[in-house]
Amino acid sequence: MDYHSMSLVELKQTAKNHQPKIKQYYILKRHELIKLLSMKELPEAYILEKKKRSELIAEAKARGYTKFWNLKKAELLELLHPSLKKDNKDDDHAKKHDDPKHGEGK
Repeated sequence: MDYHSMSLVELKQTAKNHQPKIKQYYILKRHELIKLLSMKELPEAYILEKKKRSELIAEAKARGYTKFWNLKKAELLELLHPSLKKDNKDDDHAKKHDDPKHGEGK
């Protein structure tokens, strides 16, 4: 399908009917819609964020987790699909700089 020849309205309609659903397709720009629609598979983040809490609860049951009923959707997502924030260079474990007041020079 040639998405470049379609109007923005047609692209949004195509995105609306896309399976799996495209998250917030109605606010995306034309080039972003074309990029997403052209992909064979959507990024995992799009698919996970579209899941309902009930779907996440069913997934937690299937995996054998317990005590997940009180968790919010974001907490369920973190439990079932741990984020990649640990690989982020800006995390709390980054190498800290020495305080210049306590340096060796005078």
